Amino acid sequence: MSLTLYRVSAFPKGNIGGNEAGVVLDAQAISEEEMINIARRVNFSETAFVLPSDVADFKLRYFSPTVEVPLCGHATVATFNLMRNLDKLDKTHYTIETKEAILDVYIYEEKVTLQMKKPKYLDTIDQDEVLKALNLKKDDILDYPVQVVSTGIREIFLGIKDLKTLHALTPNIDAIAKLSKKYNAEGIYMYTLETLEDESTAHGRNFIPLVGIDEESATGTASGALACFLNKYHDTENTHFIFEQGYTMFKPSRITVDLKVENQAITAVYVGGTMRLIDKIVGFMPDTKDA
Repeated sequence: MSLTLYRVSAFPKGNIGGNEAGVVLDAQAISEEEMINIARRVNFSETAFVLPSDVADFKLRYFSPTVEVPLCGHATVATFNLMRNLDKLDKTHYTIETKEAILDVYIYEEKVTLQMKKPKYLDTIDQDEVLKALNLKKDDILDYPVQVVSTGIREIFLGIKDLKTLHALTPNIDAIAKLSKKYNAEGIYMYTLETLEDESTAHGRNFIPLVGIDEESATGTASGALACFLNKYHDTENTHFIFEQGYTMFKPSRITVDLKVENQAITAVYVGGTMRLIDKIVGFMPDTKDA
């Protein structure tokens, strides 16, 4: 059996950068073993597989090169931008079944937004523990909590004082993996409020070695959680965010997040972005011999 594999990039800045994803449409005939092997061979941070669903418009499964993950924002945004461009969509609102939850996707002319779950503000981590693990000094970080926040995927957020310090970081991946495992988080997202573009809110780097990715160039799920974190601790009036990511990887990315707030509580989180097509591989073989 052969299939068509699309290689795309979500959240690019213009026509460059973004975060690559593999996308396989009409994946109902592909076994889980084949999905795992396809994702490993594609070797992007995630590959998305689109399947029929009994409870939503579509079912999506996501695989990193090493494991299945319950939700992936950038691969979802990439998938629905792709399907719109291929004229496979005829509505502006869809529901998707994922292992994390049933979520809403909204289709626009040039971008897609994914509605995340309401935020959960979880473990607060002692700063000294993080500083020691990451070889940072007290004056390297912002005076905000180091906290696990989730809008679908648990992530540790650590504020860095400026772009120079953030870009100069050479993180200890083993230490990040241990911290992430200890706090049941996917990884550590380090951000600074100093940005390259005037319109941007924050500039980030995301390290998620537990799923086989040392650093990711654009992360939708983490961006949703970061917006909620900044709304809570930095600027409670702000409900529109633009995040920069991927610059140290030479993959500049732009991610938007909009929050719906009612009675001082966040009731909805929308992560949005565009997509660029890298290529289309017809006749890709889901070989399992070396899976």
